Amino acid sequence: MNRKSGRGKFADNCYQKPYVLVFDGDVLPEEQEGAQKIVASSFEEVLCYIGILGEAVEVYLSKDFENNNPLLYRKVKSITYRQAKEYVQNHDVDAGLGGLINKIPLDITSLMHSPLAMKEDDAVPQVLNRRYVHKKKDANVLISDYFSKGNFLYFNMYDQTQEIQFDHDSDHVQGLLLLEAMRQASIATTHISGGLPDEGTIALLTYDSGFYNFLELTAPIVVRTYTPFSFNPGDSKGDVFVSCEIFQWGKLASSALLKGKAFPDKSKYVNYRIRTEKVQARHKKQYDSKILSAQNTVGVI
Repeated sequence: MNRKSGRGKFADNCYQKPYVLVFDGDVLPEEQEGAQKIVASSFEEVLCYIGILGEAVEVYLSKDFENNNPLLYRKVKSITYRQAKEYVQNHDVDAGLGGLINKIPLDITSLMHSPLAMKEDDAVPQVLNRRYVHKKKDANVLISDYFSKGNFLYFNMYDQTQEIQFDHDSDHVQGLLLLEAMRQASIATTHISGGLPDEGTIALLTYDSGFYNFLELTAPIVVRTYTPFSFNPGDSKGDVFVSCEIFQWGKLASSALLKGKAFPDKSKYVNYRIRTEKVQARHKKQYDSKILSAQNTVGVI
């Protein structure tokens, strides 16, 4: 992480890497305001961003900010990539990790050198191999072949699929398609980035999503995903979460944070479903008992 000279991991020229971290209250030099800036409000946020972005990010501290915050400077200087990555892997997802990732700008410069469509006249890459998204037909895959940069995966999104049909035309991409595209991209990410075997599967536990802008039908759509998940055959938990964002014209339009449980093969998944079905049976029994009790008390009062 440290440079051979100068101030270690800290950026003097903020164009050397795709992103630059700046503490809230500090400012970039005027000549470097064109850098892709991410504002962090605490040391913990800096640790998260370095764990997510790895060598794609530098930290900028002005001399005045450094002199006024010497302890913070020393803490940031001591960060290692391994420490930051482990911090993210052990981070409480519900503590706002998805919100931090949403603040990371789209790396347009790198994407302009990728095979993905970025402008209206660009050709969209071929469809992603359906095995990555657990589909039986290519026509049901909503994302393109991927481009990898740093710890992120990028896809183009298509605006139609055979398995989801609407009874009316729309002048924008329908929200249901966005949800399915982000679900597919997240599953694919656990295989491609996380190393989940092809025969592996995922039980989706939670799916938190947000919509911020309409997506037009006339311009390419870019999907970005990130996961700290790394498949480990000896891990009995198999906890996985994936952050997914959808962009058009470089602007965030939708995002999701998906949490689930990964299984190396279908047999492990079947055993898991047997256990969950037993739990559901107990819930049903309790519900039926409440319904019966309510029916018996009707007319008593």
